[in-house]
Amino acid sequence: MGETSVTLIGLVVGLLFGLSGIATLLSLMGDVVSDAQTQLSQLGMASTLVMLVIALILIIKVRVLSALIVGAIIGAVLNLFLQASGINILEILRAAVFGT
Repeated sequence: MGETSVTLIGLVVGLLFGLSGIATLLSLMGDVVSDAQTQLSQLGMASTLVMLVIALILIIKVRVLSALIVGAIIGAVLNLFLQASGINILEILRAAVFGT
């Protein structure tokens, strides 16, 4: 029971830090979008639409990449702490999924 509660606490903390990191990155990207929109509004209408579409595609790619990086870093750190405590999270998840 003790290992399961530590694992659940680690999972919740990881999710909270992950969501916080992603929210921060999305906030920064929102600022970039508003600045890009301001600059694009000064250009012609056709080029503005083309540039806005390109900017949105790049921003979506950056969001996905940043979310993956933040998740990987937090997951690695939590796994390191759990391994130091003698808890193997992969074995616990494998047992939970496959019921062995």
